[in-house]
Amino acid sequence: MKNKILGSILLVSVLLSAGCRKDLNRDYTGDFDLVPSNSAQLKVIYASAYPTNPSVQIKLDGKRVSGLITGRTPFPGGGFNTTGSNFPDYLLVNNGARQLSISIPKRNTETDSIVLFNTNFSVDAGKKYTLNVMDTGVNTKSLLVVDTMQNYSRAMVKYRFVNLMPNVPSVDLYYGTVLVAAGVAYNSPGVTISMPTPPTTLAWAIRETGSATNLATYSSGNTIVGSRVYTAFAMGYKGQSSTALRPYISFTINK
Repeated sequence: MKNKILGSILLVSVLLSAGCRKDLNRDYTGDFDLVPSNSAQLKVIYASAYPTNPSVQIKLDGKRVSGLITGRTPFPGGGFNTTGSNFPDYLLVNNGARQLSISIPKRNTETDSIVLFNTNFSVDAGKKYTLNVMDTGVNTKSLLVVDTMQNYSRAMVKYRFVNLMPNVPSVDLYYGTVLVAAGVAYNSPGVTISMPTPPTTLAWAIRETGSATNLATYSSGNTIVGSRVYTAFAMGYKGQSSTALRPYISFTINK
């Protein structure tokens, strides 16, 4: 009886292990996963703000890689003051030329009903990228950024801050009352920021450059964890107040 129980435990362990390997090889990578030498890693920040906030799917080279998501979602991995999860995951993609599309599918299918956006881009093996998608309709744009992952100190926290707000040409980022990034242009690679891990959780705020009025604020100790690397992104529209359209300062975890 003891041998049968041990055998059953071993069999379950092997099946679970095989299942994990299969899942890893298919689509996703995390902090400690091994990446094939001919592959890159990709995260998509879907920051298109539609009034109806429709559920959409992401396709890579014609293959659906996401479930249904809505606006303000980094995929995969999510983040803080976003929808989705909060893991530092990336999509595993082959190097070279790639195509990404965002569409509203036909009900209960993966077939495109309305294609909202298509873009072509290229990635190099061994690198991590974030593809930022912003604005809506014919004005939808994408911005591909190489993610800088080095942050070896537990006493430091690192960010890239990007401005994805179509009607705000330039944005300032504050932590508490301290200006940490000034004059970040819309649809630009933004700026990288490193700062000592704060002893106190204060509110982040975004303002139109030169203004004393906050467009949006957010406070969470999860956004100031030592040794982490984040992308902070401003999105939405100045002057709007609905949940789908209003300004946000949000974060996704790169490492």
